Amino acid sequence: MKQLKTAFTLALLLGASAAHGTPPQLAKPAPSVTLTPARSATLQADAVRVGAVPLQAASVQAPKLQVSSSAEGQLLARLNQIRAAGVSCPGSGPRPATTALRSAGSHAASAFKQASYMAQSGEVSHIGPGGTTPRVRAASSGIQTVSVTEIIYLGSRLDPEAAIRWWLHSPLHCSIMTDGRYTLAGASVVRGNRGTAYVMVLTSTPK
Repeated sequence: MKQLKTAFTLALLLGASAAHGTPPQLAKPAPSVTLTPARSATLQADAVRVGAVPLQAASVQAPKLQVSSSAEGQLLARLNQIRAAGVSCPGSGPRPATTALRSAGSHAASAFKQASYMAQSGEVSHIGPGGTTPRVRAASSGIQTVSVTEIIYLGSRLDPEAAIRWWLHSPLHCSIMTDGRYTLAGASVVRGNRGTAYVMVLTSTPK
């Protein structure tokens, strides 16, 4: 009788344990989300607000241009050294010393337009965006004069002296650099993804 009571008690205990023991529930799969155009735009706006950058925006960047004002100053200084000393140009022989060129902001602005175009496009040309010419760019920069000349060079790195050497070894460019008619000048040196562009605009005294 005692054994039956013990067995009965044990059965009750086992039954209680089974009844109160709850098996762990299986994790439910996350519900699928369909992004409508409106919802997608909202998510991107939220990402911007919290400091995140959407992948589409991060993958497209405008080309960067770097202007080197120190290199521009070097170009003008070297050109005036050459004019003060006089040089022998290929094809035309000795060129006499002449007056120094005065720096002009309008000339630098005109030079910048072509230097930026060359640094982005890799084109070594006096024809700029929309078919513009040196005289057109000079006029749009506020230059009013009889003689306008532009000299250009495109290199792979920042080296103003390389541009000066190339110009001096060119009969035409060397002659322009030492021409006494020119009294004003401006330079622009721009580094882009297609090279480093060097442009100088020289003019006679404004009308």
